[in-house]
Amino acid sequence: MNLKLFFLLIVLSPTLIFAQFGGTHSFQFFDIQVSPKVESLGGSGISLPMNNDVSLSRLVPSLLNENMNNNFVFAYSDYFSDINILSFSFAKKINKLGLTSVNIQAINYGFFDYTDEYGNVLGKFSASDQLFTFSLAKKISSVFTLGMNLNLLNSKYSNYSSIVISSNLSSTYYNNSNNLCFTILVENIGRQLKKYNRSENLPTQIEIALSKKLKYLPFTYHISYNNLQKFDISSPYKLNNTFNYNTTNSQSQNESFPKTFLRHLIIGGELRPFNKNLFLRSGFNFQRRFDMSLSSYPGFIGFSFGVGVEIVGFMFDYSRSSYHIAGTTNNFSITTNINNFAL
Repeated sequence: MNLKLFFLLIVLSPTLIFAQFGGTHSFQFFDIQVSPKVESLGGSGISLPMNNDVSLSRLVPSLLNENMNNNFVFAYSDYFSDINILSFSFAKKINKLGLTSVNIQAINYGFFDYTDEYGNVLGKFSASDQLFTFSLAKKISSVFTLGMNLNLLNSKYSNYSSIVISSNLSSTYYNNSNNLCFTILVENIGRQLKKYNRSENLPTQIEIALSKKLKYLPFTYHISYNNLQKFDISSPYKLNNTFNYNTTNSQSQNESFPKTFLRHLIIGGELRPFNKNLFLRSGFNFQRRFDMSLSSYPGFIGFSFGVGVEIVGFMFDYSRSSYHIAGTTNNFSITTNINNFAL
């Protein structure tokens, strides 16, 4: 693809797409993160420069770099209830093409009771999603990398199935001299090839992120701002109402500007004590906090934590994210290079 045309697509995409938000659209599987590094930073890791985690390229192809060449990652997510997610990623540098990666991600939602309108159980049905992604990145200068990928999603719920093709476009700026990284990402531009029983919209959105490693401290902070295409992304299912006891009526209240602005933000940080093979991570997701916490007991909703340890050529990562008082997610991954197994 002509690089000028590619960059033009990234710039103009905000005028071509529309977004939907949590619980209001299909294909939420695109939004689920399996990488412990991403989840431990609040659910957004689109500005993690010079990383060896190939699974990051599934969402942000421009993060592909030389450190990922011949790396493969196996990731597992213990999602809510009995839902399990598996992911496998591999990266390879092809001289005339650039840095490439392949990712396969599958989710099994388990079995559900199939009933009639009276609640009589007639049997059981299963539900699952499978996602195949091919990513390509090209370095156009010493600090700029462009990336794009192709996603093919197969979704099946009982007798209903759908096939979707989509693409992510991204551009990453990384300056090694000051350890500054900036990324812009346009997610899920595509369409259905096969419908469930009607046309469904994809969860398309625009996101930017910044990361910076401090000069005199082994700490890197991450700031992400998502859904640039729409300012009000408050959930339509969590009404901000007050009750008037004099009129016995519920009165709707407009959300404040600061709160609406904060909904877009995800912040996180990674500490590498003594610059050794130990990584401590934490993040906070404002949108998750506002929509999923209980006013009587907010707890740690919106917070996430993680740790990474590198041992003899293997990188082990773990994260725990609090989505709701009723449930948390646990993600695991193992990263290594195939050259470690060379005879």
